[in-house]
Amino acid sequence: MKKTKAEDTSSGTPKKKKPENKGRLSSMLESMQKRSSPVNAHKIATKYFDDFRKERSIPTSKELSRDTTAIDTGVTTAESSALDTAVTTAVDKKPRKSPSSKAQNKTMGSKNLDDSHSSSESRVYWTIYNECIGRKSNQGRFGLKELKDKTGLSDKTIRVTIHSLEEKLSIKVVEPSLGVYGRKIRVFDPDEISQKRKKAGLIIDSTTKKIADSNTAVNSTVDNAVTTAVIRKRDYKDNVASLYKKYTDNDWDDKAEKFYKTIDHLKPEIIEAAFILGILKDKNRNKHIAEFKSLFKDMGESLPKTYIDHLRDIWKESQVE
Repeated sequence: MKKTKAEDTSSGTPKKKKPENKGRLSSMLESMQKRSSPVNAHKIATKYFDDFRKERSIPTSKELSRDTTAIDTGVTTAESSALDTAVTTAVDKKPRKSPSSKAQNKTMGSKNLDDSHSSSESRVYWTIYNECIGRKSNQGRFGLKELKDKTGLSDKTIRVTIHSLEEKLSIKVVEPSLGVYGRKIRVFDPDEISQKRKKAGLIIDSTTKKIADSNTAVNSTVDNAVTTAVIRKRDYKDNVASLYKKYTDNDWDDKAEKFYKTIDHLKPEIIEAAFILGILKDKNRNKHIAEFKSLFKDMGESLPKTYIDHLRDIWKESQVE
């Protein structure tokens, strides 16, 4: 008796199911065998396993590792990747060695200083500065011959330059000349000079290298320069009024106020020198400020500090007599 189809399926050993993707796997193996090159065979195998993984949404070991790291650290995969890249770049790239802030400030200070000095002033200043540094001191004696040999400038230029450097608060003549030994000069470093000038309200034109008068400064576009110039102009007037009273015993009146407007660009010490010379010459103190007009014109806009100090000493001696 023949078994029915139903009986056949319900009894006996069940047939093994055909493995899934057997056809695809067999096809892959056949394709690999046909490829003579190992590289091409590897490509075929790689493509097969990539397709297999994608069909079943199986993550790669690399993706699995990143996801696990992201979960453990509380950082997203994208953030973790960016962090890894940044760290790797920072480690691999050698950091540039930047100059110290102190060195940068010193360089900047020197640059600003040279912008305020003329060519001859720079030569004389740096010669004195470097000599003092070599002597491990901030001052020393410098004769004309020594400075002439080291700067290549003439005697006259060096004399004028010493006076202008002193006016710009770059140096200070501590003691007068002792013959061939020269004057004792105190030299200030760039940072000291900057602080001294700021405190004194001293403004130097970077183009002309000259000390700016009140009018020039007021026209400046820099706010702090304008403020400083206005203060200096007011101080100049107060100082002149005080000097006028000291040397002539006269009070500051409307006529003096009107005349002062024609000389308000002159520094008080220039006007003081004119007062002393005019009074000593005529031996008459009862003079109005307008009577010194010709002397103001002859004085110019600058005088060596040593010259003004000399006039003051003469004035004191004349008062004792």
